[in-house]
Amino acid sequence: MIQLKKLTVRAGEFMLREIDMQIEEGTCHALLGPSGSGKSTLVQAILGLRTPESGAVLLKGKEVTHLPTHRRGFGYLPQHLALFPHLNVEENLRYGIRAQRLPAADTEPLLQELIEVTGIGGLLDRMPATLSGGERQRVALVRALAPRPKMLLLDEPFSALDAGLKRDLWMLAKRLQQEYGTTMLLITHDLEEAGFLASRISVIIDGEIRQSGTWEELWTRPRNEAVAHYMGIRNIFDAVVTGQNEERLSVRVEALGGDLKLVTSGRHLPGEKLTLAIRAEDLQASAEGCDNVLKGRIEWMKMGSRSLGIFTPEKGVQKVELMAGHEAVDTGEERMTLCLPAEKIITLAQPSSQ
Repeated sequence: MIQLKKLTVRAGEFMLREIDMQIEEGTCHALLGPSGSGKSTLVQAILGLRTPESGAVLLKGKEVTHLPTHRRGFGYLPQHLALFPHLNVEENLRYGIRAQRLPAADTEPLLQELIEVTGIGGLLDRMPATLSGGERQRVALVRALAPRPKMLLLDEPFSALDAGLKRDLWMLAKRLQQEYGTTMLLITHDLEEAGFLASRISVIIDGEIRQSGTWEELWTRPRNEAVAHYMGIRNIFDAVVTGQNEERLSVRVEALGGDLKLVTSGRHLPGEKLTLAIRAEDLQASAEGCDNVLKGRIEWMKMGSRSLGIFTPEKGVQKVELMAGHEAVDTGEERMTLCLPAEKIITLAQPSSQ
């Protein structure tokens, strides 16, 4: 198990602030965040390439914060893969093993198995410059796994690949991680990649971990506005509590020009300010038996296999996004009544509590 405890790292004027994160042994944990959020700085601190100002990096309960990089036993697969251009594929594969002076008896069976599983046996005499992007990726993955690292950090290694090849390599990486029980930390800004490969995800924004959890938790219950926005929610509204009973909370949403009912835990007092989030996918075109009904005008735009709807409420001032399949809508502007189920409305933490 890898633990980061209150890790604070400065990189010029940028700072990672009190990072707490736990990577369970034998699992893939994703660090998800936009460009400039601090992902690479955190990787450098974990690898020992950057010294933290405070906090600790622990491996199975033992602090390794100030150990040199080569003594941590962590593997690293960077975005540019870093294959040695003057070495052929087989020499590249054996480089890490030889550099760490690992016994052949301990490493050779695994290396041969990885070569077979990834299908690179026919590439061993080739030079890196002659390989395709997918072939280089498989070679780099085998080279990183062959020394049996205590943890493998994958720093956006799939970002430069086309969509089809990327998915093939996701499946390969997931298969290898599960079969060999390798602990992995995946650095990415790709929501789909994180959801496919990782059992747990931490979202980092502006140098802070804003939320950690499973993909389902982040998708359905983002904790604050920053995470909600990063997870693709654009419908975010200010609200004021008007009342509450055992099952429903009533709020006034001026931006939508009316009142809404929602399901929430805890008690809220009249006049209390809330921030609400609504997924575009959770708005329905039918208002029959609905908790919350919105009337207005909508303009549909086709987006691949889906349609994006821009909805303007009759009495409100803030537009609403919704999604639907092509078969459910026509392009053009039309009047529409929308249904918003009470249980689909997400209550976000206020900025002061983030």
